[in-house]
Amino acid sequence: MTLGIPGLFPPRRELVNYDYFDISNGVGYDIYYGFSNAGTLGTSTVSNVYSGMIHKSGIGVDVAVGAYTELLSVDFEIIFNMPKNIKGDILAQIPFGVKAVDDSGLTHMKATCSVYHFDGSTPTQMGATATSEILKDINFQIGDLTSHISTLKINQATIKHFKKGEILRFTIKISAKHDQGSVNEMIGGVGCDPQNRTDALILLEGAGGQQIINTNEPTQMAFHVPFVIDI
Repeated sequence: MTLGIPGLFPPRRELVNYDYFDISNGVGYDIYYGFSNAGTLGTSTVSNVYSGMIHKSGIGVDVAVGAYTELLSVDFEIIFNMPKNIKGDILAQIPFGVKAVDDSGLTHMKATCSVYHFDGSTPTQMGATATSEILKDINFQIGDLTSHISTLKINQATIKHFKKGEILRFTIKISAKHDQGSVNEMIGGVGCDPQNRTDALILLEGAGGQQIINTNEPTQMAFHVPFVIDI
C-alpha cells in the first residue's frame, strides 16, 4: 500500500560526495591536487597519483635590489563536466621556494594566488588576489635554497555559476627581492606532487635540475573549493 500524501516523501536529490562540509555556510568542499607531467600542469581529485615532476620551476631571472621581480607564473585548471556553483572561502595550499644563483644577502620571497572563472574566451577574476610574503633573514649565498608552504584564502562573496565545460583557474606567481649588490640571479618554483614526496634532484625539471623545496618539507599543492549545497 502506498500513501499518496503530498510532501510526505520529498523528491530525491542527486547524491553528491564532498571531501568535507561547512554546513553553517551551506557548502561542501572538494580538494584538487596540482601536478606536473612532461611539461603539462593539471589537477587531480585524489592524492594517490604521482606527479611526473615533484616541482615546477622557472629559469634563472635577474632580480634587482629592493623591488620584487617575478620568477614564475603558472596556471592550474579544473574543468567541470557538470554545472557548479561556487561561493565562500577558496583555499590554496602552495609550497614554494627560491634558489640563489648569485649571492643575494637578505632575501624576501612571496607567492600570490589569483582565481578566475574562464568560459573559454574571457577570464573573470573571483575575489581578490591573496599573497604570502616571507622574509628569510639569512645570508643567501650561491646555491642556497629557501622554501615555505602557505595556505592562501580567496573569498568569493557571491555565488559564481559554472556551466558544463567551463574552467576554474588558479594563477600562481612566485617573486623575490634582495638587499645586496645590484642584480642577482634567482630561480623560483612551486611544489606540485599529490603524493607529497620530498624534493630530490633526480626527479626535478628546469634550470639544470635545481632543487626548489627543501628536503623533507611539503611538496603537495592543494586547492579547497567550496560548492553550494542544498540543505
